[in-house]
Amino acid sequence: MHPATLCIHAGHRASADQRAVVAPVVHSTTFLLDDEAYAAMTSGRSSEALIYTRIRNPTLDVVQERIAALEGADRSLLFASGMAAIHAGLMASLRSGSRVVAHREIYGSTWDLLSNLLAPLGIVAEFVDLNDDDSRRAALSRGADVVYLETITNPSLDVPALPRIAADARAAGAQVLVDATFATPLLQRPLSLGADLSIHSATKYMGGHSDLIGGCVSGGAAVMARVYRWMQLAGGCMDPHAAFLLDRGLKTLPLRMECHQRNALHLARRLERHPRVEAVLYPGLASHRAHERARRTLSGFGGMLSIVVRGGDEAALRMVRRLKLALEASSLGGVETLVSLPYNTSHTRMTAAERLAAGIPPGLVRISVGVEDVRDLEADFVAALDGA
Repeated sequence: MHPATLCIHAGHRASADQRAVVAPVVHSTTFLLDDEAYAAMTSGRSSEALIYTRIRNPTLDVVQERIAALEGADRSLLFASGMAAIHAGLMASLRSGSRVVAHREIYGSTWDLLSNLLAPLGIVAEFVDLNDDDSRRAALSRGADVVYLETITNPSLDVPALPRIAADARAAGAQVLVDATFATPLLQRPLSLGADLSIHSATKYMGGHSDLIGGCVSGGAAVMARVYRWMQLAGGCMDPHAAFLLDRGLKTLPLRMECHQRNALHLARRLERHPRVEAVLYPGLASHRAHERARRTLSGFGGMLSIVVRGGDEAALRMVRRLKLALEASSLGGVETLVSLPYNTSHTRMTAAERLAAGIPPGLVRISVGVEDVRDLEADFVAALDGA
């Protein structure tokens, strides 16, 4: 079936045995221990045992099956947050002494995890431009267990050449982990392009309404067995009610993404002409450095864009504070338009030089374009730029 159909029907269908059209929310933390459960536990199939929600829950089963179908994966697992999913995916692939080669343009908290939290465990991270063949191959020649990148980078909107990167990583014996949050499974399925794990912050477009926190990891059966152990023992499982909200959000994902992308392209084209805007970063623009890579590896250009306001971070903050419709907030992917400045939110732990190396110049404003009437959005941003 096509993705829009899978978003609604994969994982749950009303039947004579289960007549509810909407998958029920199972809030129970614990379940009856019967012979079937004991058999699963004692035969090494503990992930199949319905005994405790941290191990397995029927509501999560529905959503995990749906996401696996969308991703083309053997298995998907839900987590309590996007960072819990990233952590589990990494830890399932690393050990003390491992090396990670990561794209230098990356989400600030992922950079923080790799640079600061995992370093004392003996895990070394090297950040390079993965699109540069020489830099990538030189980094891989020094050894790598994991290559880590994002489908569309946060917030610089680069689009790495995943098939080429994955081929080199595989030749070097490294696993490829991809944060596909900005693209969603509708715009790219990383597993089909050579990735071993596809990771999402489900808080964002998958949920789509800024009312749940969650993450997911998808991949082949063998690597997902290791990811499951990290979820089971580190305890970062999703709550059943959050899974219900995610179930609902996924059903409208194709409709929302169509509008997000249409609005983002319109706004990007308009802001590109504004004299107070130094640059617009949106892969759907022919002027964008990754436009051709995006055309080859994505089925759409997404709902995220960034602008660089002339005058640096102070001028950008003045502009943001003059917005009347768009909201200054640190998340993204909801139906409402949200803006943030990486220097004081997602990438605040980086120095100015580190941000510049990550593709974040002074004055950069990240815009998560919502599904409002684009005429109202255009008027809001133009007025804020004029007034600032």
